[in-house]
Amino acid sequence: MSILSRAGRWAGSAAMVLVAVLVALWIAEFGLRLVLHGHLGTVTGNESEWHVPHPTRGWAHRPSTEFRMEKLAYSEVAHINSRGIRGPEFDQTPKPGVKRILIVSDSGTFGSGVADDQTVAVQLQRLLGDDRFEVINLAVAAYSTVQEYLWLIEDGLSYKPDLVLLGFAPNNDVQTNYLPLQKWFQRDAKRPYARLDASGQLVIDNDQLKEALERKRKGPSLKARLYDLLVGDMVQKVIREASQAVTGGRKTDPNVWIGWPMMDDVAMDYARKGRTREQYEKLWREGWAVTGALIKAMRDRSQAAGARFAMWSYPAKVQVEPETLEHLRQSLPKAKLDMAKPERELKALGQQLGIPVIELLPAMQAAQRKGGPPLYYSLGDEHMTASGHRAMAEAIAAQLTSLSLLSAAARP
Repeated sequence: MSILSRAGRWAGSAAMVLVAVLVALWIAEFGLRLVLHGHLGTVTGNESEWHVPHPTRGWAHRPSTEFRMEKLAYSEVAHINSRGIRGPEFDQTPKPGVKRILIVSDSGTFGSGVADDQTVAVQLQRLLGDDRFEVINLAVAAYSTVQEYLWLIEDGLSYKPDLVLLGFAPNNDVQTNYLPLQKWFQRDAKRPYARLDASGQLVIDNDQLKEALERKRKGPSLKARLYDLLVGDMVQKVIREASQAVTGGRKTDPNVWIGWPMMDDVAMDYARKGRTREQYEKLWREGWAVTGALIKAMRDRSQAAGARFAMWSYPAKVQVEPETLEHLRQSLPKAKLDMAKPERELKALGQQLGIPVIELLPAMQAAQRKGGPPLYYSLGDEHMTASGHRAMAEAIAAQLTSLSLLSAAARP
């Protein structure tokens, strides 16, 4: 047999193997869709298409569109109005006799995984009374406090809110607000970041954002395009979850991905890359100072626009579900975890800045103990279910009343 004929047979065999692998991957893709979500396809758009580049915030919702939020744990459709906000269309100014509440936050409040009428914003409006209150959901998935601040001052305050509510995410907001922490937290620095100058004034840096927008303009690499073409979205998610479980992914240093917000002390037993206690403490101290300055700026701009300002700490799954916390303790036995710390620290900041803090953690823990439908999704996802959004909305509604936050501030 000639060398050419043998090469031809090997090439043919390799091609058959490749085709078989691709067929198997797409059979797995369709099987996952049917078993987990009961459908084979998606509606208009998907989670890779719901954002468009934004010159100051990095990305924003694509206006006037609908897309399917799809993870292993859920598959649900979200609708974005003409202003790039999840929810129905609304007038620029509130209707007479209606008080407008504006919520700025990230995916937890946006409602990743839940239907439009199940988000905390919609359920809160329903509880307060649709005829007297209007709640606008200004949350965007993956936003940091920096991006939320920019979203608020660029557009949000022009909607004439009577009350602005900040949903702070202790899982990641401090890390993604401050570039030195972001570099340890995630490889992809793709957003604006904040810092304090020599005089303690807040500065927004756009260097990383400009680079990210340029990468976005060039589009994905050929390798990434081929991967997306050959491997379905659900299979990609399974691969990512498996990789995370085996390698730890970004969650290899708990001093960064959990860090100061939920730990009593630096866990040097898990330190990575020669990092010292002094380095960890310095970066978290600076990151929290930057975050406090951002929150203060949001308060000042809200009050200058005639709105009251309050905030809450979004209760993470690990803070509410005992089994999730136990799993974390078993995986990090030498870490000194403190699940009440995020709310405690935010309250201390609130007292310092004169900002009311809505305490959600006790209410969510009580709802968890009560039993019933799960408050959070499973299969590696940490977002709240519709039941979780309901419990959160009830707690917010009760404390808006008890803290006397529903009376409007005087407009300038």
